[in-house]
Amino acid sequence: MINGSALVSINQAVCYELQAITKKYGVHYASPHEGYAVLKEEVEEAEECIRLLNDKVSKVWQNIRNNWNDSTAVYEAYQSAVALAEEAVQCAAVCERFIATLNDMLEKK
Repeated sequence: MINGSALVSINQAVCYELQAITKKYGVHYASPHEGYAVLKEEVEEAEECIRLLNDKVSKVWQNIRNNWNDSTAVYEAYQSAVALAEEAVQCAAVCERFIATLNDMLEKK
């Protein structure tokens, strides 16, 4: 489980990302289809980060098996993990914007 202070920071990062998205693209998506498409794109980008992280971790394991204790591969795994965190923040911000879109549509009915 993640530290409570770290969780607060993650939620703040999501808020900042949502503010940036809203400033650039507006408060709502044009339709649920657009919201889904944007969310799907962000999830696919996160999946690519996971694949890259797995590749880097495999490289770390290969280095360990070869008794090569170099931190370069671990640093590359770290960079991939940070990229994954960035994509996860974007996914969460997109979800918040999508929720706002759907809630607005429900209120207008």
